Amino acid sequence: MSADSREAVVFFVDDDDSVRGVYSAILRKRGHMVLEAASAEEASRLAEVYADPIDVLLMDVNLPDGWGATLAQRLHETHPEMVVVFTTGYADVDPILSSALNEAEHVLRKPFNAEQLTKAIAAAMASRSHGKS
Repeated sequence: MSADSREAVVFFVDDDDSVRGVYSAILRKRGHMVLEAASAEEASRLAEVYADPIDVLLMDVNLPDGWGATLAQRLHETHPEMVVVFTTGYADVDPILSSALNEAEHVLRKPFNAEQLTKAIAAAMASRSHGKS
């Protein structure tokens, strides 16, 4: 496996159980370790107690208890190594959210397929490895 496609630790935050279940299974099948949370509160608690590095934060932008962009910033405090891949089902987003997405390196529009997910994780891992000297 090349450095860009090595197994990643992916923290997947999405409030839709079926979405999280399907895509987590795909990620695991491709050899990645997946941590899952269904809410901003659950994600915050898990990030506080998970001591190992997290490579990729796969984050839904719209959670019932918070905005994904805000949560991603908070999670970076405990895991600054993470690269964020936002997911959204919105074709258009409000101005506050769009500014966060415009600054994001990686955004997946729902629905996405296994190939698009795999490419997004690989791109995030590549940008993570290029960001380190």
